[in-house]
Amino acid sequence: MSERPAEQALYLSLIHSFRRRRWMISRSVNQAGLDNESVRPTPQPQSSPPIEERTARHTIPVVASPPPAALAITAVDTTQPIRIERTMEYTSDKEKPYGPGEDPMQKLDEESGSDGIDEFKSPPPSPTKPTGPPNGGLKAWMQVLGSFFIYFNTWGLVASFGTFQVYYEGHLLKEHSSFAISTIGSLQSFLMVFLGLFAGPIFDLGYAKQLLWVGTTLIVTGSILQSLSHNLWQLLLTQGLCVGVGQGSLAVLGVAILSPWFTTKLPMATGIAAAGSGVGGLVLPILFRSIQPEIGFRWTVRTMALIALTTLSISIVTMEPPKPSAFRRPLIDRTAFKDAPYLLFVAACCLVFLGMYTPFVYIPGYALARHAVSTEIDKYLLAILNGASIVGRTVPILFTAQLGRMNMLIVAVAALSISAFCLSAVTHTPALLVTVIFYGTSSGAFFSLQPATFSLLTEDKKYIGTRLGMAYAVMSVALLLGSPVGGALVRSVGYISAWIWAGVTLGLGSITIACSRGMATKWDWKKTL
Repeated sequence: MSERPAEQALYLSLIHSFRRRRWMISRSVNQAGLDNESVRPTPQPQSSPPIEERTARHTIPVVASPPPAALAITAVDTTQPIRIERTMEYTSDKEKPYGPGEDPMQKLDEESGSDGIDEFKSPPPSPTKPTGPPNGGLKAWMQVLGSFFIYFNTWGLVASFGTFQVYYEGHLLKEHSSFAISTIGSLQSFLMVFLGLFAGPIFDLGYAKQLLWVGTTLIVTGSILQSLSHNLWQLLLTQGLCVGVGQGSLAVLGVAILSPWFTTKLPMATGIAAAGSGVGGLVLPILFRSIQPEIGFRWTVRTMALIALTTLSISIVTMEPPKPSAFRRPLIDRTAFKDAPYLLFVAACCLVFLGMYTPFVYIPGYALARHAVSTEIDKYLLAILNGASIVGRTVPILFTAQLGRMNMLIVAVAALSISAFCLSAVTHTPALLVTVIFYGTSSGAFFSLQPATFSLLTEDKKYIGTRLGMAYAVMSVALLLGSPVGGALVRSVGYISAWIWAGVTLGLGSITIACSRGMATKWDWKKTL
């Protein structure tokens, strides 16, 4: 028993050594990822056969001399505590530091302050910064600026065609009918919308910059060639075809480029970017009507081409395309043909596009023909119409959470229908201005709420791009036909028939949107959608 203090010191030394190794095990487990791997126990020293041992899952063989340094682990689960029990082995009875009937492990635990089982958990993995859209910052808002100028040169330019319509009817193409002249703008808007069916997958493949360069080149080149045109077929090829294909290359970028940069601020960012179409429709008609009498048609169009080059160059510099998508979306989603709410909504949008652009094209000529406004006010009438759409594109988005997207869309299209009918009754300037402002605001609300509604009606969000492309390909046909039909009515019957045509198609569109909403909610009108 005289050696008992020395033995106790040895045991305490072993405890201290074990606790140091415990940390080393934790680190090595995390580095090597030893999940459910097996490490065989260290064989017992042959020179020190055990006399008495305590069986355990994990063992540390201990001998009197030299001190053991082996630790064996049979299984490691880094998600659960590791339990290690100790086994004491002695080569003779004299080396036992305990008397008969005493538990050596219990006594050692009392002296060392341990409970006999050492537990530890592997350290938690170091936290990593979550990846996702930044939802703000300088780069993100630069994408909004670039998208703003894309809207400016696509939808803004299309909305300004009424100014060209008036000039062509009175000067360059006065021997042609309103129907024939309106086909220039219809072809342009058709190609802009229809080509989105192909531009979307190209964007997903990572060719956003290439689309931007191609679109910019075609718009600027087409505008310069437009300034050199003298007859209808030349304008169809330049302003209609060349500029239209360029706009079709860009239009999808204005919508798609913002999603990788925003989450909760996406509606606000989209509204600001979409306001570019209203600004384009406000600035370009005023520019044309103001400088065309001074410098002529050719240099006016070339000035507009220079503006397009400058603004789209800003888009090229500021816009940073996202990485190519791993998901290759198909051109056609066959499940959409069984989705009744989606099909009804596409039909509703076609009805809206059939009539909505008729006032944009013919209201300047109508105001002069009815002597409702003076020549000075008529110069700004289309600009007022497009300027009012800026309010409609930005304000309704702020209330979609409370009122519902489709609910607001039904009201907006109904307001468009009422405004179109009111155009047939106005005979003086104040009434005409109020009607034009009301119509412009409602049209802006339609353009801002329509894409969000398609997202709402698509359950599998990875097919949003496909379904949007399918819908716009169909709606482009309505855009191609709408204005020429209105022009044919103006020529054969008069302006009143064109406004009735627009009012009827818009009213049917509002009713069809309501039916789509009803089918989507099982006719639960209390539900916000």
